[in-house]
Amino acid sequence: MLSQLRSYLWRFRHSSRARAVGRRQLKAAKNGDTEQFLCLAAAYLDLTNCYFGSTYSEKESDRNARTEKVFVALWQQLGYTERLSDFEFILASLLFDNTSSNTSITSNSAIVIKMRLLEPKVRFALIAYELENWPLRCVSLVMRLKSKALHAILAEARCELCGISWESLALDERKCLQAISMSQDKNPSIQTNRQLKSRTAKYPRISNARAQWLEMKPELVEVKMRYKSNLINRELILKNLLESTNQTSIIRPAIVDRMVNTMHFSRHSKIKIS
Repeated sequence: MLSQLRSYLWRFRHSSRARAVGRRQLKAAKNGDTEQFLCLAAAYLDLTNCYFGSTYSEKESDRNARTEKVFVALWQQLGYTERLSDFEFILASLLFDNTSSNTSITSNSAIVIKMRLLEPKVRFALIAYELENWPLRCVSLVMRLKSKALHAILAEARCELCGISWESLALDERKCLQAISMSQDKNPSIQTNRQLKSRTAKYPRISNARAQWLEMKPELVEVKMRYKSNLINRELILKNLLESTNQTSIIRPAIVDRMVNTMHFSRHSKIKIS
């Protein structure tokens, strides 16, 4: 009972004002309000730019054009969305569906190269959770994974970025790293912390990995800043997006699709953006 109460309080605390604003903007955008759509899109520009920047080796102008296409496609798909998480799911789907495997991974940053070697969905989860500070529940909804499975992915990704082969770890070591990952997402009790400390002490490599995870955080922030658009480019993207949305209609889905999405979001049209 106590654990359920803690879970409820955690979810309530993370149902932030920003998401409440996003829901209102989505509702207005679905009714054709392009300015509210721009406000909604602006909250996801950094995530999209960082995803493409850590995926492709390309000019900033090409990355901006790719980002614009994503949000024009999202505008067209708004009729399928019932919740903010639906909007985020379509965004993620567009990114996954339009990620080519035949891309250059070259970069003057070692961590960027490592990020480009990650699977697209793993890269997205890492960026959303680590760099954009999405609540774990929101990332879980997009990834269609339970929190435990998501933390397993995040733990593996962090290890790979630190140069630690996940495959080289024993099963108990992997479980210990997953437990550490989960502890970072919430405020565990003193007893839980003690148990985790005692458990970690048994595995020297895990203690080393945990320390490297903490040292890696500033590098990840640098990755975000590297691909974050400056004010001029940001305004240009939004200006071009406003012009495009004013010339593009929202797709009106069949009523059966809307009914299905009300219960469980699974239907939307496929649009190629690149």
